[in-house]
Amino acid sequence: MESFLFAETFKYFYLLFAPPETLDFRAVVFNTEAHPIRKFWGAR
Repeated sequence: MESFLFAETFKYFYLLFAPPETLDFRAVVFNTEAHPIRKFWGAR
């Protein structure tokens, strides 16, 4: 089994069902490895 299954896929799966206060989706973008990156443009 490839390690990216746990590192990326389950991270997105967790975020789908996590409480809303876990992460502000208006203030972050995700790279291809599912790491959240804070936006410094257009976030209010």
